[in-house]
Amino acid sequence: MANVTPSNPFSLTKANDLSDDQIQELWVDIAPPDSPDSLFSAGRFASPMPTFILGSKGSGKTHLMRYASFALQKKRFERDQLSPLAGARGDGYVGIYTLCSGLETGRFQGKGQSEEAWLEVFSYYLELSLGIAALAVIADLLDGDAQDNVEPMFCVAVARLFDSDPPAVTNIGALIDELERRRRELDYQVNNAAFTGELVPHVTASRGKLIFGIPQAFQSSSGDLGGFLFAYQLDELENLTEAQQKHVNTLVRDRRGPSTLKIGARQFGIKTHATMSAGEENIRDSEFEELRLDLRFRRNEKTYRDLVALLVDRRLQNFWPQSTTGIAGRHRRLADWFEEPKRDPFDLFFMKLVKGAPSHNRPHMVHLRDQLTNRLSRGGFDGVRNGDDVQAIMNAIAVPDFPLLEKLNTFLMFNAWANGLNLAEMATSVRSDSEAFVSNKSSGRYRQKLDHYKSDLIAQMFRDAAFRNNYGGLDEFTRMSEGQPRALITLLKQTFDWATFQGERPFEAGSISLDAESKGALAAADWFYNNMRKAGGEGQAILIAIDRLAELFRINRFADNPIECSLIGFSVSARVGSDISQRNLRLALDHSFLVEILGGQSERNSEQVTGKFQLNRMLVPKWGLATGRRGIKPLNETEMNAIFDPEMGETFEKVKADWWSRMNAPFDRARRSAKDYANSGDSHNQDDLFSD
Repeated sequence: MANVTPSNPFSLTKANDLSDDQIQELWVDIAPPDSPDSLFSAGRFASPMPTFILGSKGSGKTHLMRYASFALQKKRFERDQLSPLAGARGDGYVGIYTLCSGLETGRFQGKGQSEEAWLEVFSYYLELSLGIAALAVIADLLDGDAQDNVEPMFCVAVARLFDSDPPAVTNIGALIDELERRRRELDYQVNNAAFTGELVPHVTASRGKLIFGIPQAFQSSSGDLGGFLFAYQLDELENLTEAQQKHVNTLVRDRRGPSTLKIGARQFGIKTHATMSAGEENIRDSEFEELRLDLRFRRNEKTYRDLVALLVDRRLQNFWPQSTTGIAGRHRRLADWFEEPKRDPFDLFFMKLVKGAPSHNRPHMVHLRDQLTNRLSRGGFDGVRNGDDVQAIMNAIAVPDFPLLEKLNTFLMFNAWANGLNLAEMATSVRSDSEAFVSNKSSGRYRQKLDHYKSDLIAQMFRDAAFRNNYGGLDEFTRMSEGQPRALITLLKQTFDWATFQGERPFEAGSISLDAESKGALAAADWFYNNMRKAGGEGQAILIAIDRLAELFRINRFADNPIECSLIGFSVSARVGSDISQRNLRLALDHSFLVEILGGQSERNSEQVTGKFQLNRMLVPKWGLATGRRGIKPLNETEMNAIFDPEMGETFEKVKADWWSRMNAPFDRARRSAKDYANSGDSHNQDDLFSD
């Protein structure tokens, strides 16, 4: 029988693609729902204070809000053998979930009508839509005698909410049908306005009357119906225009109990906090609270790692039953399914990386020898007068059995050269330090430099060997996802596909190979990057800036003498850069191509705190950059504009050439270039690596 390619347990990455049952089954939390540490409790769904649940794409907003919706609440009530009314009292709320994209808000503009007219139509349309949703929940809350006793009185109370043409019905089903009929009529007018040139809606209820009035009518119909909130959950607010958001903000400001609003949006999706109440603006922690999901995850790395482990394990339990993880299963930790990159300098892998060549034929040694010889042809310099001196240096720093340490030694020699030190004396010192490290694994300065620059050194060895840089391990994938669960699921989806394509048995036998993990990481980076191509002109400006920034980081990573180790971050003052470059920096942050590092950083020559940012780690495999962040490069005015202003391509080429010349032998421009960039206010010349 032919082998059947297994399905991928990580193939569904978007919460909108999951059924209600899958949302329920895949939900994980790091604490009980009533705990302050709980992800669910952070949504504050039972709190009367409106909440904006913000985050980048894939941060878990929709999954959280759908899990808190009444459709999922009902499933939990049934599981716990509770009536909907009793369950709602226990939870303290009912969640009325609505996708703003489902309202097709783009219909409510243009077509020869005024903006004011469209806003009134949209307001009424939202009123009917949320009213219908609230009535559907109420229909489920009422049953048996309670329904018979309450329903007629409730329908009368709802009818009073209308300014004209009140619905003459006596049951909730008929009331829903009537509101749906009115919404269909409005749909017809909206959809045909472009052809008829007319928009004459029959608006029968004022703003907020149904949204807030229906819950009030329900709970006032009987003393047995109180004790919980109606939480309107508006997801994907970014799909509303600024005027439409202003209407929602007005509802936030004017809300009346027992109702509240919980609003989901991407972090760049909030276009305004203004209201229609005499120009007033809603103020955070006064009119609303704010939950930033990905920021919450990045601030609590251990919590996020725990959440990731639970999330992956739950996926496997539901979609990959042939895999059993954890102590109760195969006595194997989840992380053990992933092969880890080699980082131990004494690992035989590094000898394979140089293909077993003797020291004098290894690429890093050949490169240093050639650079020294070329420099010697233009005249001797400190510690190097002739070919014998060059050979003595090469002999001193050779470490035949441990190529990674030998690579570190060449790096230390380049650093000494860039800083004008005597190379013969430095070679003797490096030999002594490396021999001491080999013999006793000392934790002195030599080990410190190895730890700091190991990632860059290994990446250079991979490049010299024409190998793809390795990315892998659950911890590294977790770090790369930047607090975005969907990003992690995408990494695992791509990795799983590559592993099965290569004949591996992920989460069944052995470990997923580094080759499959690295290919998966690169595919996920391409997915993340290419999504921005759909964002029009803004997206193109972001991609140009990110490409340029990554080019500079790549120059640093593969340089003879990098100015920083594992460089994927930079700092810049708010007073540096043109309006265009500052705007594009903000856009890159809004779309999560850049991530803001909490706390900022003091400038070297002043006490001013500057913004501190890094490239989103999901993108780093595209350029072979590090996933760990150590160094931070301050940007000067020229660099800031050259990176973030798309029109400054020629200036960027000069900046790129300047970076390269500062960091690569023979380092001729390292001092001279300081004059060309005198407005930088900082020195790019690195001190001696062994200085304090």
